[in-house]
Amino acid sequence: VAERYLQAARRESTTRRYQQALAHYESGWGGFLPASSDSIVRYLAEHAELSINTLRSNLAALARWHLNHGFIDPTKAPQVRDVLRGIQALHPRPVRQAEPLQLRELEQCVTALLLEENSPNPTVRLRACRDRALLLLGFWRAFRSDDLCRLRIETNQLVPGEGLSLFLSSSKSDREHQGRTVSVPALKRLCPVQAYEEWLALSQLQAGPVFCSIDRWGHLAPTALHPYSVARV
Repeated sequence: VAERYLQAARRESTTRRYQQALAHYESGWGGFLPASSDSIVRYLAEHAELSINTLRSNLAALARWHLNHGFIDPTKAPQVRDVLRGIQALHPRPVRQAEPLQLRELEQCVTALLLEENSPNPTVRLRACRDRALLLLGFWRAFRSDDLCRLRIETNQLVPGEGLSLFLSSSKSDREHQGRTVSVPALKRLCPVQAYEEWLALSQLQAGPVFCSIDRWGHLAPTALHPYSVARV
């Protein structure tokens, strides 16, 4: 029972990232666990070409492993922090961010999806309607992919033509897992509320994840869409 709650406290993406970091330290570099602060200093120095965020994430993974296994955290040693600051000073890099979707491009996407919603193929209609709601909600409220995948119908409140109240169970910045409620007003054009309402009407979903996968026969999966699938959409 306890393990179930421990798993709930860990984000799947964070767990996967930490596993990759430990593999990079052990298999990729040839390090040993438990590690000494001296070995971590050498590891950082030999991978100074990596981004500072990647190095910090790798240190967090190493720190978690040591604490979980009852060892003193070697990443807290002063020399480790000094080397990290030195790498940042000598190898500054601009932060790379994805280009935001522009309003004109969003209009083009929605226009194309509305055309697909008139398709004689019911599967094409379902996917187009789902994707339109997903894009418009994601755009107007700047949701992350995993935010959209966590939305559940039973915890949302829809007032047709007026607005939508969405409950997010947790997010990357929500360390206490309190969740938050996001209001989405109805708009005269490119309306996310109307798109959400039309998706529920077409899919006939009444509970469960708002956005689920659709197979080639038009069957709706009982589980939520994966964040990677949102990126492809």
